[in-house]
Amino acid sequence: MLTPRLYVALTGLAVVTYPVWPAHQQGWLLLAVCLSPLPALVTGLRRTTPGAARVAWWLLLAGTVVYDVGNAVWAWRLAEAGRAAADADSVVRLTMITGGALMLAASLTVVLRRGRADTGGIIDSVIAAIGLSGVLWSIVLFPAMTADGMSTDQQIIRFLNVFLLAGTLGGMLRVSLVPYRPSAPVLLLCASVAFALAQSVSAVIGAGWQNIPYMAAFVAVGGAALHPSMAQMTAPGPTPVDDLTTGRLVFLGIMLAIAPAIGGVRAVLGLPSDGLLLAISSVVMIPLVMARIARLSRARRAAEAALHRLATSDSLTGLPNRAASVERITRELAAGPEDLAVLFCDLDGFKPVNDRLGHAAGDALLIGVAEHLRARLRVEDLVGRFGGDEFVIVCRGPGAADAMVDRVRTLAARPFTIGGEQVRIGVSVGVADAQPHDTTDAILTRADLAMYEAKKRKKVGALSVASA
Repeated sequence: MLTPRLYVALTGLAVVTYPVWPAHQQGWLLLAVCLSPLPALVTGLRRTTPGAARVAWWLLLAGTVVYDVGNAVWAWRLAEAGRAAADADSVVRLTMITGGALMLAASLTVVLRRGRADTGGIIDSVIAAIGLSGVLWSIVLFPAMTADGMSTDQQIIRFLNVFLLAGTLGGMLRVSLVPYRPSAPVLLLCASVAFALAQSVSAVIGAGWQNIPYMAAFVAVGGAALHPSMAQMTAPGPTPVDDLTTGRLVFLGIMLAIAPAIGGVRAVLGLPSDGLLLAISSVVMIPLVMARIARLSRARRAAEAALHRLATSDSLTGLPNRAASVERITRELAAGPEDLAVLFCDLDGFKPVNDRLGHAAGDALLIGVAEHLRARLRVEDLVGRFGGDEFVIVCRGPGAADAMVDRVRTLAARPFTIGGEQVRIGVSVGVADAQPHDTTDAILTRADLAMYEAKKRKKVGALSVASA
């Protein structure tokens, strides 16, 4: 069986020796190397679970097939008419564009699936990659194309190709390196994108070795498809901490400013400035930055909501805690005392259950009590845990206090299954109606005193009520 290492070693040897092959035979060697991933991709598809996880592999297979159609035509034209005719062939150019688009779509699919929980980090990586590619474009690629007299249309195509590859490479690097145990297939696919970018750069500057990274990109794809863990390539990755530190902000700011800065320096030095870079990089960068800001804003709101829940909710039952209950009573009193009542409830028989069955059973009992009191609660009512086995009910309206007392009565009458056995509790309730000029402390004190009065008649399995 062909292992990934043996495959990479054999095809890598062909890539390294490519320059010493006779010119009329180089096309056939290139074709052989670029055809080599096809069996691996077909085998890999069979090992992947049907569904969305296969999309990236189908795109890789389709891109490889399209590329190889062009590679076959290029090899034939190279052997028959020479390199110039092979490079200029219309079929070759069309397949290169289409195959490149399919390969790029496959890489983006991996980024989106594997990095779905790391959107912020991926955006940062893409911004950084595009910013750095702007430096490469301004210093190396744009001067080379200007010297060659390349048309604006050709520059735009080259520009978009380089920037799309650079942005994809940034995302691939992020999803490759963030996990504590990087996935080898993802790293190989990342290497394939890097080789494709190197080939695009070498094609712009007219380097004679541009076919070497081109072939290496196919070798990396084949190695990824042969790897035993290839089925996990599109599995969702971990959720890293999205920590936008000061250093990271400074770095992103530099990446955003670098293209305009280089353009300004070139203009000051009297060199041709690239308006294309400024225009397209702005069109790409601004939406990315806006998306990053929007994500940070959502994260901040979610964090604030979580902190508010922690500050105002009881961690065990999820009911409003003592502070939230006191705040609610204060607001209700401010709205007026009419038909406002506060019920102070204390569980009878809770301590024996807690002592006999353990704290976990006591917690389960408290949760059951909370769920009973919260059931069918009106929007305007509140049930809160005041502490320990004490609960507070705040309600308003004619007959609202009596309705709440009836609900507590059914609580006292029902058994709870805790720790595999049925237990019963009683409830002592103190009811205090709001009075003019009442304060929160005053109404709570009256309800508390009434509850202690009710406790004089407490009984497990029954309700004891007293009014203040």
